[in-house]
Amino acid sequence: MSSTNADLYRGDDKKNKLKMKWVRTPEIIWEQLSKEFDFTVDACASDKNHLLPRYWTKETDALEQSWDNEIIYCHPMFDINIPKFVEKGCMADNSVCVFLLPASTQSVYFHRWFWDDLNHKPQANVEIRFLPKREPSNHLGYKFLSEDNEEPSMGYIRPLMVVVVDNRMYDYE
Repeated sequence: MSSTNADLYRGDDKKNKLKMKWVRTPEIIWEQLSKEFDFTVDACASDKNHLLPRYWTKETDALEQSWDNEIIYCHPMFDINIPKFVEKGCMADNSVCVFLLPASTQSVYFHRWFWDDLNHKPQANVEIRFLPKREPSNHLGYKFLSEDNEEPSMGYIRPLMVVVVDNRMYDYE
């Protein structure tokens, strides 16, 4: 499949699930976050695309690891498992979890873990940063490269958000 094909492609596995081809965090986003946070682990990485020396892959399964006492970067590849990663990060003790996610404010996980519906604001330990378009005249969105550094012809055009969950002084009930 060439890099000009659609961002989603059919996998060869039995269930023929849709898989993301473009998975690397855009450099412009990573540069800003890595200057601000002293990350200890990249929770959703591969041997080719990890951003930190310590990382968890699909095989080492971040959802089975302890997130306690960590400063975690989590970019969960925009799939159906996002709610599981969000819950894991929000339940980790004495941790900071920084998520790069689609700005899906209508999702159940957004309202369960990030948003205080009663008071119409983020939870006390949550900061939500909606990412601006890269340039007002550029509607191509943020470009997520492939594991082999291929660049797509278009970027991800849906809105994105960075969500910071600081559990160092907060317990979910």
